Amino acid sequence: MNTLFVPTDFSPNAEKALNYAIQLAKKTKGEIILYHAVSLDELELTIRQIEIKMLDLARKVFESDGVRITSRIDEEGLTISGMAAAIIETGATLVVMGTLGNSAFKEKVFGSNTAALLGKTDVPMLVIPLLAQWKLPETILVTINKFDGDTAVLEPVFKLAGVYGATVQVATFTDTDDDYVEDFEEDEIKITAYRDLVRKKYPGTEIQAVHLASPHLRASLKNWIGNNNIDMLVMLTHKRNVIESIFNPSVTKKMTYHTDIPLLCIPVK
Repeated sequence: MNTLFVPTDFSPNAEKALNYAIQLAKKTKGEIILYHAVSLDELELTIRQIEIKMLDLARKVFESDGVRITSRIDEEGLTISGMAAAIIETGATLVVMGTLGNSAFKEKVFGSNTAALLGKTDVPMLVIPLLAQWKLPETILVTINKFDGDTAVLEPVFKLAGVYGATVQVATFTDTDDDYVEDFEEDEIKITAYRDLVRKKYPGTEIQAVHLASPHLRASLKNWIGNNNIDMLVMLTHKRNVIESIFNPSVTKKMTYHTDIPLLCIPVK
């Protein structure tokens, strides 16, 4: 995660995402690619004026934090396909993007476009809500529902955990509206075995198993996050035409609108 791709429209939520990227780049000795797509309300500005604005921001960040920023301007306007292409062309290893999360302000670039980008890129995406406050992540919650023994998809999680010395909780969910008792016992066995498997691969990280049971996944996640000082949530997404999480087709997308902590979305092919 040494090349961080950070889209910006210079709004407060974009600034919040950039700050998170700066803090991560400082820990990993990484660099930031600051991406801006020219919008219709910027027609009065020349491209050169936008370039100067971004170069000035890059200079201030380097002087204050020692992090190098490379600017990229898309003169064709903001499109999801254009942003996804830029991510590939720049060799980015992590996208850091803002969203309004639970805030009530009208969304501009970030929010709907943040959710839309999910599933359109193979690069992990760290979504930063406007109301999130920067702190070193001490506990990371990872939602798991497929226990096929392939832990490679979690590599970005454990890279972050290694950087910050964070504890990782692997969690699964049992829907109590279904065959609760039978499913609960089976899921309990699976998540415990999965925790043990991951512990063997990442012996330097503290790993805990969490089993949530409720008729409502999103509410169950929010309660656990709030009651257990979770600093980052990780969910898996599938690269398809419709956003699909490992639990429900719309859960990951909805969480970009309803989370107050950073959400790391990892694509699964």
